Amino acid sequence: MSSWSNTRRLWLYRIATLLSTVVLAHLLTVWAAPRLIMQVLMNGPMAQKMNMRNQAAFPPPVNAQSRSVVMPSPDLLYSVCVFDLSDGPVRVRAAPQLQGYWSIALYSAKSDNFFVRNDRQAQGTPIDLWLVPAGGAKGTLPVPQGAQVVVSPSGTGFLLMRVLASDYQADQAQLESARRTLRCEPAKAA
Repeated sequence: MSSWSNTRRLWLYRIATLLSTVVLAHLLTVWAAPRLIMQVLMNGPMAQKMNMRNQAAFPPPVNAQSRSVVMPSPDLLYSVCVFDLSDGPVRVRAAPQLQGYWSIALYSAKSDNFFVRNDRQAQGTPIDLWLVPAGGAKGTLPVPQGAQVVVSPSGTGFLLMRVLASDYQADQAQLESARRTLRCEPAKAA
């Protein structure tokens, strides 16, 4: 009788250990994976090569060999910036003036998307964002007239601008000009 009881206790212990391990591994993965991915994206070799901390960078158009993004779209041109609010606000401006689709998305250091603006929402007006850290501190600089204050949930993050390029070869000059209107820079007095 006691061996049956010991066997049951042993199996209960094993099941509890397995369930605890699974729950702990799941929680660590859900918590750690987005942070790790963003750290590599914002500080990895590509970010260093493109020197994109608080300044816009313009990766080449996507082709069949492009794999810096898991499933890049060859119909989109990308512009990127790693913003760092540790020294104060960062100003983001763009004026794509395109008939087709474009968007600007901001991501926190945990990969949460916290702001998006696209061509339909902008309705032909330029984008002018004043990024500030959470806590509402806008810094000592006055917010420029017309700029929209955007509060970042983290001190660093990632900006991704997408421009639809269905026929890049035919529209290259216009598309490159549009995406290169992106400015991402430490805020200065207006």
